[in-house]
Amino acid sequence: MDALTMEGITKYYAEGDTLANDKAWLRVGAGEIHALVGENGAGKSTLMKILYGLEKQDSGRILLDGVEVRIANPMDSGRLGIGMVHQHFMVVDDFTVAENVVLGAEPRKGGLFYDARGAERSVRSTMERHGFSLDPSRRAAGLTVGERQQLEIVKLLHREARFLILDEPTAVLTEQEVKALFSTLRSLRASGHTIILITHKVKEVKEISDSVTVMRSGRTVDSFRTADIDGYELSCLIMGSDSCPDFTRTPSLAYRPEPALELEEVCLSSGAGGARSLDRVSLRVCPGEVLGVCAVSGNGVGELEDVLGGFRKPNSGRILLKGSPLPRRRLPARSGRGLGYVPADRIRRGANIRLSMAENFIALDRRAYFPRGFLDAAASLEATREAIGRFTIKGSAEQLAGELSGGNIQKVILARELSSPLPPILVFSEPTWGLDINSTEFVYEKILEARDAGSGILLLSSNLDEIFELSDRVSVMYRGRVVCDLPNDGSLTREKLGEYMLGLADESAEANHG
Repeated sequence: MDALTMEGITKYYAEGDTLANDKAWLRVGAGEIHALVGENGAGKSTLMKILYGLEKQDSGRILLDGVEVRIANPMDSGRLGIGMVHQHFMVVDDFTVAENVVLGAEPRKGGLFYDARGAERSVRSTMERHGFSLDPSRRAAGLTVGERQQLEIVKLLHREARFLILDEPTAVLTEQEVKALFSTLRSLRASGHTIILITHKVKEVKEISDSVTVMRSGRTVDSFRTADIDGYELSCLIMGSDSCPDFTRTPSLAYRPEPALELEEVCLSSGAGGARSLDRVSLRVCPGEVLGVCAVSGNGVGELEDVLGGFRKPNSGRILLKGSPLPRRRLPARSGRGLGYVPADRIRRGANIRLSMAENFIALDRRAYFPRGFLDAAASLEATREAIGRFTIKGSAEQLAGELSGGNIQKVILARELSSPLPPILVFSEPTWGLDINSTEFVYEKILEARDAGSGILLLSSNLDEIFELSDRVSVMYRGRVVCDLPNDGSLTREKLGEYMLGLADESAEANHG
């Protein structure tokens, strides 16, 4: 008998006219790691939100150990032993580890006062029982990303959860942290816990899961023992295609040694006691190459994006574009003096969802589309429609950007920043965050097309798969500093990058800031 069965689950959202789940089903055996995979919009997150009680199905039923249950909210799922670790961790930085774990169920002295020592004792007991090594008295603000994830799992175990749902659990982890997580999951499986992973990483599905269910367009396609299906077949099932894209990075033929972008000893104060979020950062990007910059969250990559995007001004240092100071106001990418920029936050920084696709496309280029101060509507619509065809965007030029999918909004931004002629430098920050396999492949191809046409590419990403797929060179940031500059020549490993990202490697031997 399956530990969990979901049958005929249907969920319709009238707002947006979306059938998120269409008679979807899921069967998970007791004490197994089960991967739930599918492209964006496949319905997997909605299905898990229903299981956790964040959403209510319109029809269908849920059975635990063969007994039908009703789950109206997360309190119901908690009582049934179901817990969920969300992609964006819910950690209170000002609290200790123990205070985060017992939040909402704090032990009391005499029924009145918070029992801090009792909380620490009980949390420590939970962690020792499951092999965690976090200090219950430690402030959460000082935890690494991997430790924050451990904390989220400990929360669930402390509440006696036996079904654990993890949403994209490796998205921002180093290779070492991924290995530690997988070791933890195997240990939990051995102790009888049942684990569901929402993921899009086929390699990790093959490595960690016992079984896998594929969803597409709100429906369940099929379920397999993981050992019975190879990665290529699984990718094809996810995309609904008999043939799958086989992306391979090729060497650039457009490389030129003169720098297109230079950062020289750039410093940025965090504002807290004079600490530096960027500490003497020096980087060089040449035409026809991709420089990948990666780091654990909070080590300076976000601040580097802020500076290059024009949102924050460095306290000291120089930023040169083709040998001249970077303009204070961002010029259109195709002006020849501009910097192309695809931000991590495509909604807040990359597009205005209340404006049409055409209005977003022409937003930065007043000289081309506002001759004599008035909008040339015909020219803007013509250019946008040409971009829609070139970038295979699903939508019309007049359609509001807010009505587009995340992948299509990203394509609108790409179309604008990659307009001809290409800029000398392009900054991509987390360019495929939240995108499905097809959209990711498309973005990768466009990045390398720009590189091969002679643009220098600065790729800021926490996704190591992406860093390895695209980069000609790789730099790592740690505590606001660039600690290495390494060629991606086949000898570079995820373990080596992880050592630099965690501050475990000796930076003096290999750092080369150009």
